[in-house]
Amino acid sequence: MTAREPVVPEAEWGKFLRDTEEAIHRSAPREPSARERASGAGVDGAAGVGDPGVDDGAVDDAVGEVWCPDQSPAAPAWRQLDPAARVRRLARFLGTLTLLLVLLTLFRHAQPGVPSP
Repeated sequence: MTAREPVVPEAEWGKFLRDTEEAIHRSAPREPSARERASGAGVDGAAGVGDPGVDDGAVDDAVGEVWCPDQSPAAPAWRQLDPAARVRRLARFLGTLTLLLVLLTLFRHAQPGVPSP
């Protein structure tokens, strides 16, 4: 083993060796179809891991750790913002973009040997 190779614990190697395509397929989350998303059933009414009345037999055979969202996103989505908040977010984005462009222009002109236009 060379110094550049990452050290992988034996438990991880064992999990990798035991994984099969079928087990991964059973433990993967199911994405709703386009019809389910259009009707809204796939967004809120989709059966997931741990839902009451749903057979969680696939969880017993799950490969790796079953993912469950722990927390909501830090900021609200764009569609959930009121008009004033949208303007603030857009202004913050445009201000950051302008600042980056100004800094890039200044550093470009500050480098020796780079002709300015």
